[in-house]
Amino acid sequence: MTSIERTAYPRFKKHISKKELEQVYTPNQTELTFISKLARKSELRFGATLLLKSFQRLGYFPAFQDIPRPIVQHIAESL
Repeated sequence: MTSIERTAYPRFKKHISKKELEQVYTPNQTELTFISKLARKSELRFGATLLLKSFQRLGYFPAFQDIPRPIVQHIAESL
């Protein structure tokens, strides 16, 4: 059976490894430059980064409350 992450309606995994957090959810310099041009306040940059990295993984923008805490914490630490 295909995992839920690989279906037409992907979702976040229940357990996200540290390796996956670093590989998938760490913003690179190009993304950081884009985000800094998009938003000036740090809160808005944080939210935009959460949505950007989530969209890259899922293919759609999730609600903020649906983003797992480990991803939120990892992105906050990355910024």
